Amino acid sequence: MGAKLINTNKARWLRLKRHFTESFTGDLLPRKGTQDEGHIDEARDKRRRSAYRYISLLLAVILLPIVANNFYLGEQLLAIAALLLLSILLLDIVLISLHREALLSPPMVVGISIGLVILSLYHGQLYSLYLLFPLLVSLPVMFKTRWAIILGVVAAATAAPVVLAHFDLTTTLVIFISAVLTWLVSSWLVYAMTEQSRRLKSMAITDALTGAFNRRYLELQAARALQDWERNRRSVSLLLLDIDHFKRINDEFGHDVGDAALKNLVGLIKERIRGVDTLCRYGGEEFVLLLSETTALQAKIVANQLRRAVEDASLLPQGPMTVSVGICDLRQVPDLESWFRFADAALYCAKDLGRNRVELAELPTLQTSDTAPLFNNVSMGRH
Repeated sequence: MGAKLINTNKARWLRLKRHFTESFTGDLLPRKGTQDEGHIDEARDKRRRSAYRYISLLLAVILLPIVANNFYLGEQLLAIAALLLLSILLLDIVLISLHREALLSPPMVVGISIGLVILSLYHGQLYSLYLLFPLLVSLPVMFKTRWAIILGVVAAATAAPVVLAHFDLTTTLVIFISAVLTWLVSSWLVYAMTEQSRRLKSMAITDALTGAFNRRYLELQAARALQDWERNRRSVSLLLLDIDHFKRINDEFGHDVGDAALKNLVGLIKERIRGVDTLCRYGGEEFVLLLSETTALQAKIVANQLRRAVEDASLLPQGPMTVSVGICDLRQVPDLESWFRFADAALYCAKDLGRNRVELAELPTLQTSDTAPLFNNVSMGRH
């Protein structure tokens, strides 16, 4: 019975440890101008809310003895201010646990907490100075770098007169150097953790050879495009691009040249598309390009520009390399499977008509076609 209880407690501790680690792993601050702007990253939002709950719990633990001490000393103003902030923190913890929006945002809570600590310093409670250190640690987590620096400098400048009035110059310098080092170390840890998470995420969604996004990311973006179309009628065109006679390229020049050609092709396409467009490696020598806010006719213009650019570029040691492209507009299809199947059938048409050309999907003929593979089966062998 005792061993079972120990194992249960150990399992709970491991779950709590894993949840705490995951809450502070990843980019807690939203970034502007990313390819996913306008979409809600549920995983990141969940991590941010969990991190805020842990930070609120930590601040509540810090504030509890401060409230009790102020009431004991008769410092009614400080006691009421600290009790009010403590109540807000506890309410935020409850709201976050119920998956609702917090009453105050994390930056507001940290800012108010720093203000309360400085107010306590001006009332002669010098021990409050040490509470600035955990708050300084939270600045890089809760704020972007610029605002974290501004708030840290403002807090230091406000607290400086009190510190100088009660300590000699040497002690004051030691205190402020310690505060600066605390902020720098915490900033570096947050940066390192964020960079590690970014790299891991990049590895998970990026093709290792070419640097294009991989099939997993393509499926996510395609599903989001379909949701956007259903909600907002935002059209997206899918270009399925295949290198002509790629097997012959590998046989004549070797796989190293073939790999270099794939990487050069990706680089060429990336230079000619917008930031809102998505280039993914679909499999082998096939690539998918999702063109946001683009109709099929507009996509055909882009595809022909890319086709001519590939033909004119020196992507092979001898002779030009060409590509064939099949296009399907999201407005033409009922679901993702049909979207990829119709684009694939259009690519078949481009191959059958002589390669190095662009073809649009035509629903009346494609709906009866039984030669095009489904979305879950990468079409291979069209060399």
